[in-house]
Amino acid sequence: MPSANPRSPLTRPRAGTALALTLLLSIGCGTATSEDSAALDPAQGASTVETLRQPGPGAHQYTESELEALAGSPEVKSLNAPFEAAPPADRSIYVPMSDGVRRAVNLYLPAGFDDATSRAPVLYIDAWYGRGVEVTATAVELYRAAGFVVAIADLRGMGASFGAQPTFVTAEIRRDQKDLIAWFRAQSWSNGQVAAEGNSISSTYAEAMNASGAPGLQAAIVRASDFDQYTGNVFPGGIPNPRMIGLVTEVTEWMLGTPCLQDQSVCGQLGIEPVASDTDFSLFQAAMRDHQTNFRGGDLGSLMYKDDAVGSGTIRDMNPGEHVAEMRQAAVPARVSASWLDGTTAHSALARFQALPEVPMEIAIGATTHSGGLDADPFSRTPFQAARPGAPQQYAADVEFVRRVLAGETIGRSVSYYVLGAGVWKRTAAWPPAGASVQTLRLSRDQLVEGAVSDRLRAGERSYQVDPTAASGGRFDRWASQQNFPIFYGDRRTAPGQRLSFDGAPAARDTELVGAAELCLAMRTDRTDGTVFAYLEDVAPDGRVTYLTEGELRLLHRKIQGSPAPSGCDPAPGTDRTFDRADGQAVTPGQTMRVEIPLQPTAALIRRGHRIRLSLAGADAGTFPSLTAAPENWVISTGGAHGSTLTLPVRPWSR
Repeated sequence: MPSANPRSPLTRPRAGTALALTLLLSIGCGTATSEDSAALDPAQGASTVETLRQPGPGAHQYTESELEALAGSPEVKSLNAPFEAAPPADRSIYVPMSDGVRRAVNLYLPAGFDDATSRAPVLYIDAWYGRGVEVTATAVELYRAAGFVVAIADLRGMGASFGAQPTFVTAEIRRDQKDLIAWFRAQSWSNGQVAAEGNSISSTYAEAMNASGAPGLQAAIVRASDFDQYTGNVFPGGIPNPRMIGLVTEVTEWMLGTPCLQDQSVCGQLGIEPVASDTDFSLFQAAMRDHQTNFRGGDLGSLMYKDDAVGSGTIRDMNPGEHVAEMRQAAVPARVSASWLDGTTAHSALARFQALPEVPMEIAIGATTHSGGLDADPFSRTPFQAARPGAPQQYAADVEFVRRVLAGETIGRSVSYYVLGAGVWKRTAAWPPAGASVQTLRLSRDQLVEGAVSDRLRAGERSYQVDPTAASGGRFDRWASQQNFPIFYGDRRTAPGQRLSFDGAPAARDTELVGAAELCLAMRTDRTDGTVFAYLEDVAPDGRVTYLTEGELRLLHRKIQGSPAPSGCDPAPGTDRTFDRADGQAVTPGQTMRVEIPLQPTAALIRRGHRIRLSLAGADAGTFPSLTAAPENWVISTGGAHGSTLTLPVRPWSR
């Protein structure tokens, strides 16, 4: 069989795409705790973080070129791609669906497996990037060692499968999943049990399986998933994410197989794996002809609203959050892994937990890269270290979860989470955790003021001209992580550009920040649109500034649902926006508006003597585009009865 090389020049229109293709979807972002926090040695983790956080001259300020060199080192790349050395498939076949469309399926069998006498459960993965790429992001050997047959299938319209994908998750794709689960269960070597698994975008398809109600589907592993694809990674806060739009564009163009259709001799260089029997690529070429009616990822570049058309549908078609009723009814037990620093995957995991209160679910949220292989704790002073616990332990916890479900163990509901800057894991049965309360701070001059004093603050204003050079983390921020780059924010004192900052008082005691902060920003601008980026930071007594989390919003999308309070912001936790065209509102220049901006959830230890800082910017250069012809001029209202406020979810620190 001709070898398929996913790093062939034909598979990567621009440098670096192959790495992103292999790893983006691939290796979930997540964490590594099992049911308790024993996977991480709390004593060891805490002492390590203490060392990293101590003030003094030892904290090296890494340059962009130094970080680039470290990220490209074999050691770091190996940690960030823990399953890249993938085994070959034991079988590579076409399986017909109920409408006759053939889907390409790879089967990976346990050692010594005998069809005549062996019976095994199936771990089923739908691959958007193709089977040959998906396997490099899957813990195949761990599942095979546990007695599973691992099945990786190209979606219809993708890879070597026939059919078309005129938009994202179509009704035909959902039907295919039920067909294929039925096919697995009907095989003589199957014991009738099936579990779904997915990482990043393939977890979107695992979520679709969860909503299918397919008989025999008993468990799901969901890693690095976005519960809402529009706000999750393609348009965070309604702002276009060029990195993600570019990647989707490249993948959808790649799956058209144009070079192969033009010249059969290059089909084997395309990086898309044919089935084993298709030695002359005739079936492969026929499948590529079917793909010509696929939607084009480039269409995302013209989107502004969530209900804008993408091919024959909208981006809503692939949102798991649009199928909550079906998932509640199916109630498939799931283990969901995420990271506080990987795009919006932590928010997505918690949204899933809260939207499906009846579904057995174990959430694990760490501080890792998209693959789970590298540490992403912003308090770490040495970049690109191994995650704690490591990726093999994290994925082993996934395998153990599936084994527990299939063995009949009752699965409860819990959230295990890593605390940034503390090096410890905590576990709670409810979210937000017990004891968390909302602390309201008012913006005043350059301060965040709380308590009775805040009620006596005079109304005031602060002016700010948006600095287009302001940037968050460049190639190593939470958004680059979605394409499997390492994460390192370093000391934010050196972050490019000018921001508008407000500092709180030094913490009187160790405090746990746990949940999602919300900003109610009273402001006016001289433009009809714009973007707001709000960063929450920790300021140490020695002046070091550490990134904690962020929120962003395109002002066009500021309308919230329901009846807001007189302040213009909804006092209840969470922010309900449709991002639909009917709710778009152009800004009236010079008119004060109140804009509610939810920040991404986090958990961090704010030590005694440290301050919370809110930093505002109107640009994130290198990550998000400018949406105005010239930099905006803002006026922020502070103090008084209707000034800007920041709410923080906090509780006293305890282990």
